[in-house]
Amino acid sequence: MPISNRNILVSGGGVAGSALATWLAQRGFRPTVVDVAPGPRPEACPAEVSRQGMALLDRMGAGERVRALGSPVTEVRTHVSGRREPTCVPGDPGTLVVRHEDLVGALREDEGRVEYLPGDGITALKQDADGVDVTFAHAPARRFDLVVGADGPYSPVRGLAFPGPDEKRLRYLGTNTATFETDNVLGTDNATAWHVWPHRGCLVTTLPGGDRASVTLVVRERFPVDADSLDQEARRRWVEEAFGRDGWEMPRLLRAAREADLRVAPSTQVRMDVWEHGRVVLVGDAACAPDQLSGQGPTIALMGALALAGELVFTEGDHGRAYFSYEAALRHSVREAQTVAPYVVDSVAPEAGRYETWIRERAELALARGTRLMGRLGIRPPVDAVGGEFALERYASVLDG
Repeated sequence: MPISNRNILVSGGGVAGSALATWLAQRGFRPTVVDVAPGPRPEACPAEVSRQGMALLDRMGAGERVRALGSPVTEVRTHVSGRREPTCVPGDPGTLVVRHEDLVGALREDEGRVEYLPGDGITALKQDADGVDVTFAHAPARRFDLVVGADGPYSPVRGLAFPGPDEKRLRYLGTNTATFETDNVLGTDNATAWHVWPHRGCLVTTLPGGDRASVTLVVRERFPVDADSLDQEARRRWVEEAFGRDGWEMPRLLRAAREADLRVAPSTQVRMDVWEHGRVVLVGDAACAPDQLSGQGPTIALMGALALAGELVFTEGDHGRAYFSYEAALRHSVREAQTVAPYVVDSVAPEAGRYETWIRERAELALARGTRLMGRLGIRPPVDAVGGEFALERYASVLDG
């Protein structure tokens, strides 16, 4: 039986969109990727691919390419309040930190079969029983069989195709973040350092190569920040007001922030009851963003792309059946992933006073001792539970043919 709905438009050329287009092209579909960026875009916050995500990439043949571009997180160092000496626990060596643009580039290695429309975007969608008419900002209007929104947590496709106010699909987690890249001021290799104060915190992750680091500052606030309303100077004043009286390495980090491209954003998740509307479907952050603080975004994006591609191949393009099964296959993993960011927020920026933070420091020390003892006894706590029930082998087998 011939494949139906072969001609598919993917909006967004990030992790989910690039993986989906590559896997569909390998199985006889004709994907086109449109993205407002001219190419894989650099991000101040690196991509973190969990053990499950790396298993997926290995099964799809891209694992070694990604490992060559990334580095593991072998240690997590936590500083609480005024304590300068950290408590240290082992990281998960199966988790990889990789620059966002490098991960996307590795996923696009077979991009010769995919049509790309860089520097463009969708301005209108009109669907009927047989297809979707798409209007672009620059390219001539075209008709596609299906449209996939893989265009981030503030997805234009979601706003155009799904009824109702889009802001109701966004869940603010009560913190705003500022992220920038700088020299590796902590001098650590393959590590993430947390520093915790009441209502605010800092995460510093060593980037691949060891000479640079990504810094994320987290502040509890009642309302989400409007990043578009703040220029670079206003963003720097905001972080200096929040962290200007703090010790540890904050004076040096704030000086570095003055020289960096500071990106400000609210911690936000996307929550939706359904990810499809007619011939349009969402994947990755557009459907179910777990928030960057979770570290689960790239893995969920890869799982979603694999499940959607696998179902479209298995059903030979029957989008109604494919979309339903894709959602069913991914929902449990998404629920798991979306529990992580609130936990991270509570851990790095606790809603607590000085005394409660001191108690937290005692707990951190006890946890570190217990974790090290378990390691000496050969007992490892369960790690990377997100996606443990995802049907990786089923979908990989479908795409392998």
